[in-house]
Amino acid sequence: MALFIWDDSLATGIEAIDNQHKKLVSLVNQLHDAMRERKAKEVIGGLFTELKDYTVYHFATEERAFKDYGYAAAAEHASSHKRLIDSLDELAQKEARGELAVSVDTLTFLIDWVKTHIMKEDKLYVPTLKGKHIA
Repeated sequence: MALFIWDDSLATGIEAIDNQHKKLVSLVNQLHDAMRERKAKEVIGGLFTELKDYTVYHFATEERAFKDYGYAAAAEHASSHKRLIDSLDELAQKEARGELAVSVDTLTFLIDWVKTHIMKEDKLYVPTLKGKHIA
């Protein structure tokens, strides 16, 4: 059973951003499913790599759109992105060291990311970016 089901509470109404958010939510659900099936150790290394790569790609998309369309809070939002990447790096280092609670820590981090960053912070740029070409 998925932890997050895509619905309007997650949607920004910006197709390119929503499609990227769907991928991020899918990765969260993959980790949750692996934890429920007691297979987290088998998938977490690959999940970190995919999550980090996709996050960098997604944040670059958002930050490029901020610049292109003059989003007033671009610097603050980019700082939030940096903090999220730093947290992912820290969790990946814990995973590499074999720390036991890393899958729970990672899932907690990802749930907070979805609930705080996607559902709240990202909604703030919608008035500036909605209806614009985002690629």
